[in-house]
Amino acid sequence: MAKENKTFTWEELAKHNTEGDLLVAIRGNVYDVTKFLRRHPGGVDTLLLGAGRDVTPVFEMYHEFGVVDSIMKKYYVGTLVSNELPIFPEPTEFHRTVKSRVEGYFKTKGKDPKNRPEIWGRYFLIFASLILSYIAQLFVPFVVERTWLQLVFAVIMGFMCAQVGLNPLHDASHFSVTHNPTVWKILGATHDFFNGASYLVWMYQHMLGHHPYTNIAGADPDVSTSEPDVRRIKPSQKWFINHLNQQMFVPFLYGLLAFKVRFQDINILYFVKTNDAIRVNPISLWHTVMFWGGKAFFVFYRLIVPLYILPVKKVLLLFTVADMVSSYWLALTFQANHVVEEVEWPLPDENGIIQKDWAAMQVETTQDYAHDSYVWTSITGSLNYQAVHHLFPNVSQHYYPEILEVIKQTCKEYKIPYLVKDTFWQAFASHLEHLRILGLRPKEE
Repeated sequence: MAKENKTFTWEELAKHNTEGDLLVAIRGNVYDVTKFLRRHPGGVDTLLLGAGRDVTPVFEMYHEFGVVDSIMKKYYVGTLVSNELPIFPEPTEFHRTVKSRVEGYFKTKGKDPKNRPEIWGRYFLIFASLILSYIAQLFVPFVVERTWLQLVFAVIMGFMCAQVGLNPLHDASHFSVTHNPTVWKILGATHDFFNGASYLVWMYQHMLGHHPYTNIAGADPDVSTSEPDVRRIKPSQKWFINHLNQQMFVPFLYGLLAFKVRFQDINILYFVKTNDAIRVNPISLWHTVMFWGGKAFFVFYRLIVPLYILPVKKVLLLFTVADMVSSYWLALTFQANHVVEEVEWPLPDENGIIQKDWAAMQVETTQDYAHDSYVWTSITGSLNYQAVHHLFPNVSQHYYPEILEVIKQTCKEYKIPYLVKDTFWQAFASHLEHLRILGLRPKEE
């Protein structure tokens, strides 16, 4: 156990990442929260995920300013003297103002930002549609032999699998539905069982990686690339000949997303033990059971059961169609928000510091679209309000339209551009244009 007033390198901090020895760093100070673990209102999982690392951006996302001084100081044990990932300056007036105004909105209205009854109706519709469309694919031939009708149900099922990712999974990973950590874990596990992809890996990628370090190369796993890579999406990324005209073929590869992720999960958790630059901590029994139980159930319900009822070729056809629909919908939804021509791609300076306020960076690395469309809001899990979501991920998605004007007005006052397209198709066109421009041969070549 660490001694008080000790100095820690990030490598030393990383060793204190277990239930019995749990340190975190916030704004250069290291805190021993081992004894606080079971009393943490956000549950055990959230602290175990952040154990052994600098959690400053995540902590400030989910807590009111001042909590460090009022609560955390009694857990202080030392200082952090090196950084594993980029760090941000102290919150600016913009960050404090927008946060204060949104928090004030909910207090004034007497509303709980995590509770909206409508979300349960949406969850029910998603799961009911997924299950019924799955059953229909299997038993339609007993009523009428119509492959095209089975394909229709496969499309519906694939779309609903994507909705599981955009709604219960996403809401649970941001703790934005109820205040109950057990509910979050159960909703998150639906991704393991219905989609065969890991909720735990998603938490590392999305909550610890993408949201704190949006569009920062080497820190945001969502924009992680190899060298060479099939696509070039970052200005800092090296160009290769295969990137020429990438906008013509790369989007078609997005249909393989789900297939790729299911195997990538295993590699991340059990072999490389890192998701881009985000380290994986020891895995709890619950997450081990959910991970392997989810993989087994997915294979059982998507392949083994259908093979007892339908011919092999039909099973593979329906599986592929549903999987590609799910993959395309998720991939295109995400790409239209961040991998577009208009957004920023910040990089740290030589000292590892991002010379920009974290909240301002969230707005400038994000593009919204179709604010006036209830349909697009519904079928994207409200991610057409992406900047709102990035600033306030702990708020229920059903409140995004309500707090939008508060955020836009604050951005206007502080001269921070708020990017929004009128339609999804304009946003997606911006993604294609981004691919086209980054696919051009550099002049020095």
